[in-house]
Amino acid sequence: MYFVTICTRKRINLFGRIREARMQPNALGKIIWEAWFELPYHFARLELDSFVLMPSHIHGILALVDPVGAGLRPAPALGRQGLTRIIGAFKSFSSRRITEVKPTLQGLVWQRSFYDRIIRNNAELSNARRYILLNPAKWEFDRENRDHKDVKTEGPAKGESFP
Repeated sequence: MYFVTICTRKRINLFGRIREARMQPNALGKIIWEAWFELPYHFARLELDSFVLMPSHIHGILALVDPVGAGLRPAPALGRQGLTRIIGAFKSFSSRRITEVKPTLQGLVWQRSFYDRIIRNNAELSNARRYILLNPAKWEFDRENRDHKDVKTEGPAKGESFP
């Protein structure tokens, strides 16, 4: 399983806004939401887990699995290259749809790369899910928020090691 973060170019708030600790997607945000949840239709070995849409980025957990055999096993043939292909396809699908609605954003939706972290055990999976769930409530302090409040802390709270 992978924890993935994908940011908009220059971290511009394109997808909506946070109000009262809840994401309110605009039309572009709805396109992103749909494109993310359509990914398993394009990649048979992909399973989606937790996801959050934010004004300037997304966080998601996804798994590359081999459905053949006993239980679900990692799909070694897909590995990191498969993840890169999937994220590239997601960016392409969503960018194409966004530029149909707003042509001035052609080539300007996503940053070039993405952040990923392998989730190695149930504790990390639980922490990643919690991080995703609580992300909108922490938006004003989020480093992906261009207008975030710079708060000095002594480190992350217990269980908040993601991303």
